[in-house]
Amino acid sequence: MSYRPQRDRRSASWTRFDVALAQRAEQRAQRRSARAFAAAVCIAGAVLGAQWYGGESWRIGDIEVQNNDGVPVEAIIGASGLQGEHFHFADLDAAAKAVDELPGVEAALVTCRWEWRVRCVITVQPARPMALWQGQGGNVWNDFEGRVQVARENMPARLFIRVEDGALPPLGSRLDPRLLRALNELIAAQPDVTRYSYSSQFGLMWVNERKWRVRLGDAPYDGAMSDKLRLARALQKQLVDKGVEARVLDVRFVEAPYYIR
Repeated sequence: MSYRPQRDRRSASWTRFDVALAQRAEQRAQRRSARAFAAAVCIAGAVLGAQWYGGESWRIGDIEVQNNDGVPVEAIIGASGLQGEHFHFADLDAAAKAVDELPGVEAALVTCRWEWRVRCVITVQPARPMALWQGQGGNVWNDFEGRVQVARENMPARLFIRVEDGALPPLGSRLDPRLLRALNELIAAQPDVTRYSYSSQFGLMWVNERKWRVRLGDAPYDGAMSDKLRLARALQKQLVDKGVEARVLDVRFVEAPYYIR
């Protein structure tokens, strides 16, 4: 009698390896890695770019001042407010306007260029000296807008005014509008006369061709100096016709002129 073991008649289990599916999965993984790398590169580039764009190469540090003609360079740069500003955010018009307000400056032009660093140029148009005021405390001058500053040696001016009493016009201030108007009108009315004197009591004065002192005061309205000069000439003629020699003609108040012998 022989023994034969029973066969396992269950069907064998087979596993099929799908090559295409594995390749697709590997490709997806590679794409995810590439996207992550690209994102990391972009982020790093953005960070480095932001640091560079906000760095010193874009900040204004090199400022050249041209044609300042006695106005301190430090004052011009300080007034502009450009130092340390970013090239793309600096307000050049506001900077020029701020420099315009400085005594001794009539106008200013501000330009900036970037060539791997920022370079700015402030070109100043100096104010035209209108009157040089000479007093015991020194000399000052004012421009045609009435702004007062320290006078430079041998500077040209349309008018020279000797202060007989009282203080010089304060530095950094503006002349009283009535006084500034008077100076402008005197320049127009008698351009050949360049020397006047000033008194806190009598205002502007000048010595005419007969060596008479003419007290003019200031100009409370437009055309006041022309009215006063005409009155002074008419009064002088009357006195000369009468043979009267005067020392002083006072026409500060056109409604009540008088003379002193």
